[in-house]
Amino acid sequence: MSGRNDAPDVGNARAGNAARPSSSRHYEVVDGRPHLIGTRCSACGAAFFPPRHVCPNCLTDESMERWRFGNIGRLYAHTVIHIASPEFNPPYPFGYLVLEPENVRIPAMITGVDDRFPLRTGMKMEMVLDKLRDDGAGGEVVTYKFRPLADRQS
Repeated sequence: MSGRNDAPDVGNARAGNAARPSSSRHYEVVDGRPHLIGTRCSACGAAFFPPRHVCPNCLTDESMERWRFGNIGRLYAHTVIHIASPEFNPPYPFGYLVLEPENVRIPAMITGVDDRFPLRTGMKMEMVLDKLRDDGAGGEVVTYKFRPLADRQS
């Protein structure tokens, strides 16, 4: 695991618009692929996102290290958000995913689904960077989301 903190690639941002990350400290891009950044306890091996300063499993604060998660997960549960701040453009799919291979459950917005490829519990998904909302100054705020794998296989 590299301790490097690359500037995020805002790959899905539209050309011509300035894009800024919603919180680049929570993800980085390595070899063109985004990864969430969390922590891992070197004493007991438990991993966490968002990052933690103290391990809730073994209660140590001396062995927490920065951890780059894999960018593939399986959909654990999902819903559609119908009521939200208008800037989030509801309705939109939202779910909990279990990141592989770390087995950490995280909440995330979901993109890239339609009637031909509906969400199914257990389906494989990949992390992408995508528009969250407009920033009010002609640019986009970019965040991480998950989408079904391109081959649509589970």
